[in-house]
Amino acid sequence: MRIHRALAAIALGLVATTASAAEPGDVIQPDNLGMNMITWNLSKGTHSTVADAQVLSEFVGAHVYAWKDVRLGMQLQFSEQLAPDPKAGDRFRTFALLPQIGWNIHEPFFVAAIFTYAPRSNGMASTILGVQALGGVAFPVAKGIKLTAALEVPYNFYPDQTIGLTPLVGATFTL
Repeated sequence: MRIHRALAAIALGLVATTASAAEPGDVIQPDNLGMNMITWNLSKGTHSTVADAQVLSEFVGAHVYAWKDVRLGMQLQFSEQLAPDPKAGDRFRTFALLPQIGWNIHEPFFVAAIFTYAPRSNGMASTILGVQALGGVAFPVAKGIKLTAALEVPYNFYPDQTIGLTPLVGATFTL
């Protein structure tokens, strides 16, 4: 019974950790998982949903706060098609470089503007260019650790014009 109380006290202490504003020079490592729920191909007049393909994306990177609450960073995206088997290419669907600028607008909310350069897409060497808007929340759970949930709206303009909707969950670590 004492172990349960100790674990409950530790968990309560982790959740009660207060947030602090990010200062210039602070470095963070955000790690997220996401899955595109729907994509509209505006060039072809078609759409696809998670019912058509389940592609899980992992986003890892590093960001530095250049100004109070404003960060510059780079994420790497790795995406794998879980189901069904791809019609073209292999299961490793996407590799992308995602330079971005983010802003902690008001604790716990943040936004980011992202540029997409994906030299690998659709399971082969095929470049996609685009931009993304992202908004989310980050809740501290321990010193230097926040759990995050976000919604991303990717808009690709090359080679086709597409727009999608991707929910993300993850953690951010202060380095």
